[in-house]
Amino acid sequence: IIHTHPTFSTAIACMNINIPSFHYMIAIAGGKDIKCAKYATFGSQQLSKNVIKALENRNACLMANHGLIVCDTNLSSASKLTEEIENISKQYLQILKSGKKPVLLSKKEMEKNIKKIKDYKYGKN
Repeated sequence: IIHTHPTFSTAIACMNINIPSFHYMIAIAGGKDIKCAKYATFGSQQLSKNVIKALENRNACLMANHGLIVCDTNLSSASKLTEEIENISKQYLQILKSGKKPVLLSKKEMEKNIKKIKDYKYGKN
């Protein structure tokens, strides 16, 4: 488990929004989007509950007004996933900054991407 406050992921977390399926690499976090857990005071039981809910069927989520948390099988894989989520976050912020709405991939397409990434063991040692 890695918990951190990277610039771009944290910026999105401070908007209290999910990162939608604007790119197939969203699937690397295990779902069709990257959820943002609801805000609760840091270190609280409520924050833990909110994070667990946002991580359901996923291995990464944003934490509202806080940062990013990533879970994986080992520290190396979790570190790589953290870097990927930060890169995705930077890309998404660039889209938001443009004032245009991203074209989102369908649920069906994201399901294919999730399966392919799992089958490829993308980012795993």
